[in-house]
Amino acid sequence: MLPDRTTILIVGAGPVGLAAAAALIHQGCRDVVIVEAVDRNDRLSSSRALAIHAATLEALDIIGCAESLTAIGKEGTFSRVYNQDGEVFGMDYTSLATHTRFPYALLLSQYSTERTLEASLEKMGLKVQRPYKLVQLNDGGDDGLIATFETGETIKANYVIGADGARSTVRQLTNIGFADPDGENNEEEDTVQMVAADVTFKSAPSLPRDSAHVYTSSGNVFIAIPLPKSPWPDSYDHLNDDILRVGFVVPKEDGPPPHSPPPEYVQKYLDKLEWEPLQSTNKTHPVEIDQVLWSSRFRLRAAVADKFSVRFHAPGQEGPCRAVFLIGDAAHIHSPTGGQGMNLGIRDAISLAPVLKKHMELFAQDPRTADNILEEHAARRRARALYTIGLTKRTASIIWLLGSTGWAKYLVPVVKLILRIPFFSNKIVYSASGLGNR
Repeated sequence: MLPDRTTILIVGAGPVGLAAAAALIHQGCRDVVIVEAVDRNDRLSSSRALAIHAATLEALDIIGCAESLTAIGKEGTFSRVYNQDGEVFGMDYTSLATHTRFPYALLLSQYSTERTLEASLEKMGLKVQRPYKLVQLNDGGDDGLIATFETGETIKANYVIGADGARSTVRQLTNIGFADPDGENNEEEDTVQMVAADVTFKSAPSLPRDSAHVYTSSGNVFIAIPLPKSPWPDSYDHLNDDILRVGFVVPKEDGPPPHSPPPEYVQKYLDKLEWEPLQSTNKTHPVEIDQVLWSSRFRLRAAVADKFSVRFHAPGQEGPCRAVFLIGDAAHIHSPTGGQGMNLGIRDAISLAPVLKKHMELFAQDPRTADNILEEHAARRRARALYTIGLTKRTASIIWLLGSTGWAKYLVPVVKLILRIPFFSNKIVYSASGLGNR
């Protein structure tokens, strides 16, 4: 049962919402309520992200949540890109050792991340309230913001944090625009469709398990990333330590993928691969899927919210503060290239906590200065999102180029040469780590 009032309401209990709650408690903000629209089993079926980068681990370490994650994840020290001629580029995360004590990308399922963060949050004394689906968000004036849920229950709050994903109800109810910052067409029929699946094989592929692998050729991209065994018994990745996350582009002419692609659908695209480690036609070591433990379809698009915060009181107005914030996918989405989405969202969440605390302390004495602090923070986070959208678009373009078989293939040797120069390769790793875009 929800309380009648809280200072801060967090809508959404994925990794981003959980990190926001933990960060707020770390700042001493105890009057927090966090709600989730679905039960835990539905969260299991919606998991997607699987890497936590160095900058995010550093942020989680500040609020005491990194150690429990590093204890169960696997250190991914390389990302390798291949084309039809073999390996063309490798990203060595150990080059980050002079910048961070987390010189790797931590590999683990999003579900394991969520369960671990939620367990940490419960130790701090806060439980997720579920299922509570937000349906209205109104300005109640002196009563604060009034959130109404599908159950009919309401809760009043001074601050509402929307951490409820790409289809954010909080964003929609506050009428905040959400579009590609470059003005690109995001109609469904024009976006690239992809499938991601966590699979086991009848005979494990011969791929290094300390690396993420990307194969690019003839206008397609195929990813394979190892997942470690989860410590959570209710997780699908609890019983097996040879799981691979695979992902691939589905050509438009093939039509839309099914909602949860089955093994035979994923196998069909494996059969088309010319990449030896995952060739099902390899006579000496055929690669055949045993089980699909989880699968999903999605479309690639980029979008950013017009603004990351909204005040419902006039700027500098005395009286109760009423403000909404967007973090994570509610505020920005982009290509999964480089695994940046969840990472940027968690850093959004953790960076917001001290700003909110400062606003609460200052608002009664100097509301205008307090509001300026919120505006400046929102502008900084939006700039970080715009940078990440640009980064993922550039990275995706390079990967597509490396797999070119048309006229662009003549550029590939030059690009390969540049990427193998330590200055450039280390710069790419640093960008992927998030250390330059905290």
